[in-house]
Amino acid sequence: MKKLILFVLLSNFIGFSQEKMELIYKVTSDESMYNSTDENSKLIKEYILKMEQELEDLTFSLRINGKESLWFLHDKMSYSPTHMGRILGGDSSFFFDYASKNYIEQRIFMDNYFIINKLQKEFNWELVNETKQILGYTCYKAVSKEIIIIKGEEKTFYTIAWYAPALKYKIGPQDFGGLDGLILELTDKKRKYYCTEILSPEKTPIYILEKPTKGKIVTDEQFLKEMNRIGEEKGLPSFKD
Repeated sequence: MKKLILFVLLSNFIGFSQEKMELIYKVTSDESMYNSTDENSKLIKEYILKMEQELEDLTFSLRINGKESLWFLHDKMSYSPTHMGRILGGDSSFFFDYASKNYIEQRIFMDNYFIINKLQKEFNWELVNETKQILGYTCYKAVSKEIIIIKGEEKTFYTIAWYAPALKYKIGPQDFGGLDGLILELTDKKRKYYCTEILSPEKTPIYILEKPTKGKIVTDEQFLKEMNRIGEEKGLPSFKD
C-alpha cells in the first residue's frame, strides 16, 4: 500500500514538473526608436540613452506553470531603485492566463506601483522559411508588420520572432506570443529580447505563480500621465509627445 501511495505521489510530481519551466532572458535596446529631428527627443535623448544602456545590466525570468506564465525582473532587490534601466521599464512584471488570453501587467515607476489589465497582443505573423539553432532548439522565423501614423507620416515597424515548436507554449518574453512554440528571441521597434538559458529541472526553483495585485489600476494613457506627474515632481524631463 505504501509503495502504491509513493508511486501515485511520484507520478503526480513528474506530471506537475513537466508543466513547469523557467527561462532566463536578456534585453538590449535599439537606438532607431529615436527621431533626431524631433525637438522633444533631442531634449531627452541623452537621458533615455543612459537608461537604455543600464537596461542591459538586467536579467529577466519567464516562469511557466501549465497555462499560466510570469515574466519578471530577476533578482530585483539586487538593483538600486534609482537604477536607470529599472526606471525605463525593467521593473514591469507580466502575468499571463492562457485560458482568458489576459495579461496583468505590474509597472513600477520611482517606487510607485501600477496595475494594467490587457488582452494578449495580436500580431499578423507571417511565417518565414528560415531556421536557426538557439540553445539546442530549432527555431523558426516569424515577422509581423505594423504601420503607425506619426505626426501625419506613415512609418512601418517590424517585429521579428524566433520560436521553438518543440516547446509547446504560445508565449514569449514580456507580453509577446501567439506562435506555435515558445519565442526564444524577438526584436521589435524598441528592444531585442533573447533567451540565454533554459533552466534544467534541478536548477528550476519550486514556485507558485501569483497574479500581481499591488498598485493603482490604470490604463496605458493614465500611466503616462502618472509617470509625467511623478517625473515632474522629481525634476525629470517630460515624456510627453
